[in-house]
Amino acid sequence: MNFLDKVLLHPQARVKKLQLSSQERLETPTFSRWFQAVLKEGLEELNLNFGIFCDAPLSSLTACNTLVTLKLDFGALSGHEFPISFCFPNLKTMHLNGFLLANNFPHQLLQCRNLESLILRYFMFNLMLHDPVLDCFEQKEALPNLLNAQMDCSYVFRGKDSARSFLKNLINVMSTTKNLNLSLSIMEYLALDRTFPDDMPKFNNLKHIKLYLQSFHVGAMSYILQKAPNLESLHIEFDRPYGSVHDTGMLEQLRFCCSTANLKVIRMTNFILEDPVLELVQLIFESVGSLEDIVIELVDRPEINNFLQLQKLSKLSRLSKDSVLHVKWDFGYPLRLLLLPSSMVVN
Repeated sequence: MNFLDKVLLHPQARVKKLQLSSQERLETPTFSRWFQAVLKEGLEELNLNFGIFCDAPLSSLTACNTLVTLKLDFGALSGHEFPISFCFPNLKTMHLNGFLLANNFPHQLLQCRNLESLILRYFMFNLMLHDPVLDCFEQKEALPNLLNAQMDCSYVFRGKDSARSFLKNLINVMSTTKNLNLSLSIMEYLALDRTFPDDMPKFNNLKHIKLYLQSFHVGAMSYILQKAPNLESLHIEFDRPYGSVHDTGMLEQLRFCCSTANLKVIRMTNFILEDPVLELVQLIFESVGSLEDIVIELVDRPEINNFLQLQKLSKLSRLSKDSVLHVKWDFGYPLRLLLLPSSMVVN
């Protein structure tokens, strides 16, 4: 502590990069004096990671013209409010974990025109603020240089119109990204909000997406495939329990979207070898004709006959005859017991 005080508070100190990580509690006065000392013109990277954090205000984090990288992780349940007003014109990387975000957060992001990587994990919408939510959809504004975006949220966006508008604006701002990762709660919102798909922006630059999926999210996956005409790689992580999809109209919509997609790689993780999942996989296999590689990572379920189900998986018909099915298998059984087709590889 004394060393950092001497370095950071030195009258001639000009910090360009600060990475500070601690599992110990940092008291508010200490944090405040360090934070204010480094947040000056010339600072390019600020990376703070605290396992147990104090109730320190971030009001000083409002403007810094030289900041390029901002990574703040105060714990998933910290509940700290991110500043309502901020401006980082040269920022390229913003990773935030465990923050309350205000209504105008998407609009403030639009001032970070050079942003390339945006990761928001365990964020929540700040219900305590009653400022009006400006609509990004009307203006169709988005970050022009965004390459990578992730939204991982445990908050359920339902009920309040302001919360739904906030999420719509946030998705719109991210619509230019090439890589997108959507958490289960975001997928649930897309699946349940019937008014959103028609307003959903086009993801013309999107090449890779990761979706966390339950059976009733199939419709949301269809909407995303429709809105991402240049998508090449799809990563589906199944969430248990995964039930059967009873809506035949939804399945036919997904079949049509898959048939018009240009997917080359599909990866499926947390994969359970049981019939409801195999039904969805069969639909995808029969519909996508451009597939080159299919990667499936199996989850061990002792109560299921894994050998029988693996044989079912290997026999699923594929529209793309040249595609190779890669199965990552960690059950510990001898592989020589299986007779697999040449287009299937087990690791």
